[in-house]
Amino acid sequence: MTALLDTNILIRFLTSDKTKKFRGVYSLFKSLERGDLRVELKLIVLFQVIFVLGSFYSVPREDIATGMLGILEYRGIIIKEKKIVSRMIKLWHDSKLDIVDCYLVACLEGDRQNILYSYDHDFDKFKINRKEP
Repeated sequence: MTALLDTNILIRFLTSDKTKKFRGVYSLFKSLERGDLRVELKLIVLFQVIFVLGSFYSVPREDIATGMLGILEYRGIIIKEKKIVSRMIKLWHDSKLDIVDCYLVACLEGDRQNILYSYDHDFDKFKINRKEP
């Protein structure tokens, strides 16, 4: 069986939504924190949470990053590429890059044999091999 988390569940949890639904979400996250329950958090959902919190809820970047990094620590939340995702969030917190650019940097960082084809010179600030076609 596969269990996945949807964006709206994470939004309710991270904003401490005061509706009746929050009690259920809070209970779910307590189970996830203890590792009693396991769910997978897909990268696309994580991107959407970051976008929605920043644009619709006007949550500051620092608060979003802190909340998302906290979620990564829950024993019951499985994220493929967890190390890359953690680095991506930290880069996003510390820079003005968008989240997708931070993901690309986190994927390639430190291995100069990897190549990123891009016209974006912002990537030159990082230890990646950027080339233009």
